[in-house]
Amino acid sequence: MNPDLLAQLRDIHSAPAVGWWPPAPGWWVLVLLALAGFIWLGRRLLAAYRVHQRRKQMLTWIDHLNATVDPRKDPHSYLSTLNRVFKLVALRAFPGRQCAAMAGHEWTEFLQKNIKAEQSGKVLSVLAAGPYKPAPQFDPVAISELARVWIKQHG
Repeated sequence: MNPDLLAQLRDIHSAPAVGWWPPAPGWWVLVLLALAGFIWLGRRLLAAYRVHQRRKQMLTWIDHLNATVDPRKDPHSYLSTLNRVFKLVALRAFPGRQCAAMAGHEWTEFLQKNIKAEQSGKVLSVLAAGPYKPAPQFDPVAISELARVWIKQHG
């Protein structure tokens, strides 16, 4: 054996360290899935926040109505404003139906069918006949509470 050739050989050495960049393809997939999950979660949270704000605003309308309109002195104004709140919520919650065109008993039956409250039929019947009576008799506290329930369920 030639000693000159042996002198030219290098000693055993380890491989260079693996760099952290660029990551493996699996990490890219994981990052994309996490990003998609965060976007989905953000959109859901934003939608829930908007629903909460809308319901809060509508409940404030009910409070404002109770504070400004006396149902004994001006029952027609009180009932028409409450009916408007019921309609706004229905139009938002049931877009495929023709809620805007409903009136009278058809409207109160629709409300009774979709509201989940006990004894709602008798209280809501004033929305069908009340505007046409000279002095409608109704319980403003009960109908106001039904409006709150309607908003909380469908607003």
